Amino acid sequence: MLLWSRRLLMGLNILNWVLLALFMVALVATSLRPDIVVDAIAGAKPAVDGGYMLDLFRITLLLCIPIAIAAHAIFTRLIAMIDATRAGAAFTSDNARRLRTIGWWLLATQVIDAGYGWLSLEMSRTSGEVFGWQPSLAAWLAVLLLFVLARIFEQGAAMREELEQTI
Repeated sequence: MLLWSRRLLMGLNILNWVLLALFMVALVATSLRPDIVVDAIAGAKPAVDGGYMLDLFRITLLLCIPIAIAAHAIFTRLIAMIDATRAGAAFTSDNARRLRTIGWWLLATQVIDAGYGWLSLEMSRTSGEVFGWQPSLAAWLAVLLLFVLARIFEQGAAMREELEQTI
């Protein structure tokens, strides 16, 4: 099961970077030929400020960069935890640090997601179309859970080290 999880995480990390590359191609394309996008918006919704919508779209694409970095950090730390667990070292101070780091990166994604929320509301207001977004209570709870688990892992690692010194 751990091997499959590791492979899945590696695949997701590759997909993460491929998608970021595609988003950056879109960003460059909208920078090289903004008139095409603005004209398309004007054709679909003449009353909408196409230039402003394009700016909002570009900001959305730019926010993909820190999200991709966060996803990479999360995936690689999960892979390292799987490797440590497969080697028989699950409750270690290294894994506690990894969990805490994952917690910080997940917190960063939630803060960025709030930015996406603002962009969604602004695009909805500007275009008259509904751009769906809602905050994720589960993700915020996952952040808290990761920090708690990191502390539990720290204590487990300390107990394990103490036991090894006693024996």
